[in-house]
Amino acid sequence: MSTPQLTALERYQEYYSIADVVPINVQPLALQQALPDWDTFNQEIPDVFRLASELHSAETSSMAALRHMGEAAELIAQVIQQQNRKLNLLLGYVLRNEDHPEQRQQTIELGGGGVRYLNHNSELVVGQQVQLKLFLTSAQHSQAAAIYAYAEVAALEATEKGQLVTLAFSRILDSDREIIVRASLHAQTRLLKKRAQERDK
Repeated sequence: MSTPQLTALERYQEYYSIADVVPINVQPLALQQALPDWDTFNQEIPDVFRLASELHSAETSSMAALRHMGEAAELIAQVIQQQNRKLNLLLGYVLRNEDHPEQRQQTIELGGGGVRYLNHNSELVVGQQVQLKLFLTSAQHSQAAAIYAYAEVAALEATEKGQLVTLAFSRILDSDREIIVRASLHAQTRLLKKRAQERDK
């Protein structure tokens, strides 16, 4: 017996999401245009996006390994963080060339299943595929990361502020999904700290 295929909205809801503002580029595909297969998708990921993902993963792995080294790890961690800050600054500069103003949007919600944003400059229909770039390079994210993916328009909702678009990932590397999940957890931590500070006041 085959497992029923999830709808795009169900794929979006499979993962936890949180309110977070992240710059994105959304480029709609033609309605009849098919998604690239997984091999083609892997080959078309721009090198700078692949580098950003690998750097992010390497830093996370290095810091996790250092936790088991005791006191000596603190100095090593400081050196690694200083080098990574320089690399992140350089990477953020290069990534700005991948951010196209005519495709730019901002998320209002982010999670492992996709993103939500208020659409102001393109016409979309439910079921349409889009090419999606996410830039986790703002000050609130400690590490530069950029994600190249495809997503399906899972839902459209008219609001007073504009059209609320829900995009569910249809092509994304597992490592990039993990970065987004981690970023959403960090966003939740920031929110909890902010609320705790407000209560203390």
